[in-house]
Amino acid sequence: MPSLHPTVLVVDDDQDIRHFVMDVLRRAGYRVMEAGDGAEALAVATETRPDLVLLDMAMPGGMDGAAVAREMCARFAESPIPLVALSGGRDPSDRRRALDAGCSLYLTKPCAPARLRKVVATMLRPAVESEMGP
Repeated sequence: MPSLHPTVLVVDDDQDIRHFVMDVLRRAGYRVMEAGDGAEALAVATETRPDLVLLDMAMPGGMDGAAVAREMCARFAESPIPLVALSGGRDPSDRRRALDAGCSLYLTKPCAPARLRKVVATMLRPAVESEMGP
């Protein structure tokens, strides 16, 4: 269930990028969890039920971001978790693939901290408002 301090799961195989994004979000007041690959992302999401997932699309190990997004959409179909792709791919087909897999937005890396904070706040606003009530 959403809270006034939502939880964001950051999924990226690049530890430096993952820690940078996590630091930006922690400083903005979010609870942050991390995963370095697709299988770990699914395990963490299943165990903790984050309020939002930031998901790299190009991850090694047999389960890329699109596969993770499709699986999360299936697992959480009754109460979807918003997914935002955060990837280095700049080709329009990269964006289309992420959106077709279930991501709501596609951000390219590097993403400025202010932009990242704004997108996360916007994606989480409905969850926080519903928790606060009318």
